[in-house]
Amino acid sequence: MWTKSFSRYTRILLVSAAVIIGAQISISLFESDFRVSIGIFGIFMSLILFGKYPILPVTVISALCVFFSRTLMHWLRFGSWNPQSYFPEMFFYLVYGVLFFLYCRKNDYELSMYSLPWMFLFDYLANITELLTRRGMDAFSFQSQAGVLLVALLRTALAGLFLFCLSHYKFSLLSAEHARRYQNLLLLISELNGEVVLMQKGTRMIEDTMSTAYRLYHDMSERNIDEFLTRTALQIARDVHEIKKDYNLIVRGLSSSMELNSENDGMSLDDILTILKSSLDASLPKGKRLFFNIQLEENLYTQNHYLLLSIFRNLFNNAIEAADGNPVELSVRQSSTDSSYVIEVEDHGPGIDPEDMEQIFEPGFSTKINYETGEVNRGLGLSLVKDFIELRLGGTIRVTSVPGKTVFTLTIPKEKWSGL
Repeated sequence: MWTKSFSRYTRILLVSAAVIIGAQISISLFESDFRVSIGIFGIFMSLILFGKYPILPVTVISALCVFFSRTLMHWLRFGSWNPQSYFPEMFFYLVYGVLFFLYCRKNDYELSMYSLPWMFLFDYLANITELLTRRGMDAFSFQSQAGVLLVALLRTALAGLFLFCLSHYKFSLLSAEHARRYQNLLLLISELNGEVVLMQKGTRMIEDTMSTAYRLYHDMSERNIDEFLTRTALQIARDVHEIKKDYNLIVRGLSSSMELNSENDGMSLDDILTILKSSLDASLPKGKRLFFNIQLEENLYTQNHYLLLSIFRNLFNNAIEAADGNPVELSVRQSSTDSSYVIEVEDHGPGIDPEDMEQIFEPGFSTKINYETGEVNRGLGLSLVKDFIELRLGGTIRVTSVPGKTVFTLTIPKEKWSGL
């Protein structure tokens, strides 16, 4: 409760201070004591910037403090007190503040471009009230009315400009946030695609295990082996069958989701690489930098973007994890032949040991070990890349490596590239 009270009083003081400071930026109109300032913007803009705050206390405090500050400044300049000249200005702030409070309470403290006509009216009425206390019925003369209307119009236009700039800024932030979320969604779906491929492989292994268990049961039955062991073999086959059914349901569900997402519009190769670069920059270890060089003969368009995101992400991550220098240098070059597109992914890391070259595409093979935790990488990245390129895209992948330079060359048939 004390914290809430502190926050309330802090807001009152901050907004009041903004109004008082703004009131010092002023010009004289009609007469030297009638001053037009931007102080009133503090009441209006604070609601936009900071949200709901106690408007009436701010109004009273601001009116009193502006009055005392004007009187003090007069004394400092002329050596005499003249409070009656500045007392009417209090009515301006009080009238504007009360009208603004009533409007905000009715509209749930929300301001928009539709609020501007009301702000114009409040400004006009507040100025007329001050002029009436100063000049009586002369406040309704043509000159006074024209001046007050012009001031109200200018201040309202300035408020409208502020609202427009703020809404444009918020829209830019929202667009950037949506773009970031869309990129993350694309990367997530591409990663799920890879997991689905692994699960489909797992399904085949489960089917083989189930078939083996049934064959074992039949062999044991024909040989009249111990009845308990024979029934155990049958139970294992049945249990594996149930596991297979549940597993297939999960795989089908994920596959359906992937197919639905694959129906979306495709992407250009340049966009795919840009998204991955942005993701890699954000995930690099502290102090590590990435130099990313892209050379595209054509900015190819494809609807296999989820596959390609997964392929390139695995290749890039492998290069970054293996890199022992800083910055990490990655290059992607695209060219074409009569029937295929050729993409080279090059890094300048330590290279691949010749003894490992024939195994790097094997499932489970990995040279990445965390010596602090003993954790070994599951070694599925390059295996997935090979499956995607050969089985899904009908292409080939080969690798050449020497210390300081490793190049993965992807060759994909043109008719398979677009995915149409």
